[in-house]
Amino acid sequence: RQQTTTAMEQRDYHYYEAHAADVNLEEITSSAKNANILQRLRDGDRALDSIVLCSLRTTFNWLFLVEQIHLCGSLGLEFVIREDDNLGWLGYFIGKSDCLKQFRIDYLPEGEQQIHAFLGGIARSQCIRNIGVSSLSNDRFTSIIRVLRNQSQLEGLTIDESHDVGPDAWSELRTPLESGVWKLKYLSLSRNNYFGNENLNILSNGLRGIGSSLETLRLYHNSIGNEGLLAVVEALHTCTCLKHLDLSYNDFSSAASGLGSLSDCLQLTPVTLDYLELRYCCINNEGLQELAKGISYQCKGLDLDGNHSISSSGLTYLATALQSESCCLENLYLFGMLVGDDSVEALAAGLKGNQSLTCLHLLDPDSIDVSVTAAGWFALSAALCDTSSIKNTYDSNHILHDFWSEFWEGNDHIIANNDEDVVVYLRLNEEHPQYTARCKILMSHKHLDMAPLLHWGL
Repeated sequence: RQQTTTAMEQRDYHYYEAHAADVNLEEITSSAKNANILQRLRDGDRALDSIVLCSLRTTFNWLFLVEQIHLCGSLGLEFVIREDDNLGWLGYFIGKSDCLKQFRIDYLPEGEQQIHAFLGGIARSQCIRNIGVSSLSNDRFTSIIRVLRNQSQLEGLTIDESHDVGPDAWSELRTPLESGVWKLKYLSLSRNNYFGNENLNILSNGLRGIGSSLETLRLYHNSIGNEGLLAVVEALHTCTCLKHLDLSYNDFSSAASGLGSLSDCLQLTPVTLDYLELRYCCINNEGLQELAKGISYQCKGLDLDGNHSISSSGLTYLATALQSESCCLENLYLFGMLVGDDSVEALAAGLKGNQSLTCLHLLDPDSIDVSVTAAGWFALSAALCDTSSIKNTYDSNHILHDFWSEFWEGNDHIIANNDEDVVVYLRLNEEHPQYTARCKILMSHKHLDMAPLLHWGL
């Protein structure tokens, strides 16, 4: 190699600009794969729209795969950094690219001159729409956020596993969030051990700056408690475009007031959530009582998986919410709870008169102990088809069509224990929604008076 430390220290944007066309890419990279990535960036290959910057240690970091696919639609090509890779040139080509839309940084080495040139390229990019950072040191994290301050084209930001980032570095988010320069649609701060309640004031104030554009907010696994939840809720009033809120894997065991505030916010704020995730949040019956007061009015999907402390008495509060004429819940996830007759009976009561819920995911044979007997199945059967009168059959639930895991097909040991009528009614609701009421009446009332059917238009 003909590079020297002195020469590298003297390189600036003009140097890279002058030598970009003829630089030997194999001499400034450690592998043919990395050289190919630079070649494609230089050539303006429009198929190259996503890159992941990592080390051998962080390669195949499965923790972020789902996040990457969700945000970018693909995993992106991995640029694995080794000793011989010149990050100055990588930064230059990224800054010049008009094709690169997604970029994730899982590793940045020591060496300030190369990092400075690399960050300069990132700062010049007018094309990157979504960026993610993970596992960086406090100083590296600070540097990245600072160069992104003026990136007005950013639509998505993911920060996860930043366990070494302290309050001073987190505070760097304040300026771009509060200034309104960023018009983020997607913001994910997840699995950050030291984020917690103390840094949520930064986020709370920042959400006011991006509230008009934000569609997805993910804050799972951040050691958030009641205090932090209240801070988040305070800012949600400005998030009128929010469709997906994920607060999973935080401890809300003592957050009844925070959950109540969240419920109130969703009633008062003109927003309709497609999905609210509160998985494994240690929510108990008291918390669910507060949450259920208004959560069903503005939420199409609610995920309470893994909240083991919720019992049948807690599910009664959900049942009351389901009976409301204003209920818009379509999907309700309750996996990871001990399911018995009392749980099914409580939820069956809420199904009577409900006009929105199509999927109630309660029975998951792979992860919980299903102990529903004939009494529980009878309660569900009666909710789906009350045979006590033609009028009650007509007023039964004709909407619900899934009561267990979406992977229930093939689980014969579950189906064998179900009331056969339940299976028939659920399939009628799904496969023949326009004829469901008519079919149930004909099945249940052999000798019927046709007058009511003509009156109801059946």
